[in-house]
Amino acid sequence: MQTYFAIVHREAGAAYGVNFPDLPGCFAAADEDVDLFTAAREAVSLFVEDLEAIPRARTIEQLLSDPAVAEEMSLGGVLLAVPVLRSERKARVNVMLEPSLLAGIDQTARAVGLNRSEFIAEAVKDRLLTDVGVAFAEQAPSRRIAGVGSRLGRAKTNSGSSAAKVLKSKTATKAEKSVAASALTQKGSTEATSNKVASSAAKILKDPKASKDAKSAAASALTQKK
Repeated sequence: MQTYFAIVHREAGAAYGVNFPDLPGCFAAADEDVDLFTAAREAVSLFVEDLEAIPRARTIEQLLSDPAVAEEMSLGGVLLAVPVLRSERKARVNVMLEPSLLAGIDQTARAVGLNRSEFIAEAVKDRLLTDVGVAFAEQAPSRRIAGVGSRLGRAKTNSGSSAAKVLKSKTATKAEKSVAASALTQKGSTEATSNKVASSAAKILKDPKASKDAKSAAASALTQKK
């Protein structure tokens, strides 16, 4: 995993702008601070997708010694740590887990159409992608670094990404889109509405024809708190 630092800036009345000093030409924008991390991560992923080799990311100190970066920071810029994960050959590892946790993993993995290894890998990847900013913020607390959970907001999880894909899908059913919308908004609702969503989600989890994204969104909707 390689982590790039983006510079986040915003002028009055405008959207948040994001640029990457180590990835010239890579930009992102977001109207709300809670969407910044997701927008930045997606921009980087798309930018490096077709590159044979991605540029080496500079450290915080190396970036801040760059006059151009220093100038942006002096104007109120905030550093945002954005990780990049590229597909690689898998490695076998031994992991110790509590029996109850393992049972929960297997049950949920089956519900969303994944095997145990795929489910654990997705969970770890999600944690790496959402919490990487915290690690850098702790390493350099005196710097203006936006860690996840900071004022820049928390990134949407994979369940949110799955829900968004379902909503854009031309083949998803009305019930699947309804459940996906519930998982994506994660807002409280009336008891009747919650029961209806739960019923639809349960049917989707049992449907062998439902996509992995639909099942992931359904599982998320079922576990939401009112």
